[in-house]
Amino acid sequence: MQDIYQITLTTQTGETFTGKMSRRQPELVNGFVPLATETGEWLYFAPADVKRVQFTPVQEEAPELKTE
Repeated sequence: MQDIYQITLTTQTGETFTGKMSRRQPELVNGFVPLATETGEWLYFAPADVKRVQFTPVQEEAPELKTE
């Protein structure tokens, strides 16, 4: 199971917000849907304002092999 996900949140008005989050982070905080943006900023949305939240697994990068 992936640990980091690309999150795409779409509001009822059609605005789209994206970020990367871990599934260990809460999906509801004090009744709001949180989203950590790629700039490190956190946005909070009222559940009634959220139309859709999509979680897409981020593929882990394979470690580079050093050849000498």
